[in-house]
Amino acid sequence: MDIASIAILLLATIGPTRAAIVFVGMTKSADAKLKRQIALRTVLVSAIVCCIFVVLGSVILGALKISIPALLIAGGLILFAFALPMVIGEDKQKETDSPSQPPSIEIATYPLAVPLMASPQGLVAIVSIEATLPGISGTALLLGLVLAIMLINVLFLLAAEKILGKVPPAALKVTLRIIGLLLCSLAVQLVIIGLQKLGVIAEQLT
Repeated sequence: MDIASIAILLLATIGPTRAAIVFVGMTKSADAKLKRQIALRTVLVSAIVCCIFVVLGSVILGALKISIPALLIAGGLILFAFALPMVIGEDKQKETDSPSQPPSIEIATYPLAVPLMASPQGLVAIVSIEATLPGISGTALLLGLVLAIMLINVLFLLAAEKILGKVPPAALKVTLRIIGLLLCSLAVQLVIIGLQKLGVIAEQLT
């Protein structure tokens, strides 16, 4: 996977879209200061979790004795299962419903940071990518990309009400479908890479 593919995969799995939609729904009755605090803590917690997986990805694999091909295939299947509902339109409306209790800073950690922003699919993707990148330079590259995505996340959350308020519902749905389609394609690519490393299929496909 090249840098562009990795960036798209990270943006789709740990990017701001899903968390922002829920953030707007859960903070409708919050004042501007609380919304800003929730947004900042959400991204901070997500960044810490994702960076831990970047740095310790190989250690996690070694401790669990999981091979790189197995992780790539499993990660691809999980990502595909996650992305398919985005393509066919099975949106979970309950995620955008307002909570029955007043918003508090605690929602930043759960559910906004985990599992919405630092999603299980995103963490699998991070470990899978980290396992395929060479040495310290590869880890540094992945860490930089994760932090860049988190910068996008915090900017998006801080302006989420304005951004989502100006986006027509139909356009938002189309955008989510496109993201889902790209994610499905990248998930299949992960499986292909895993099968190539196992020698099941040739390295070069024609």
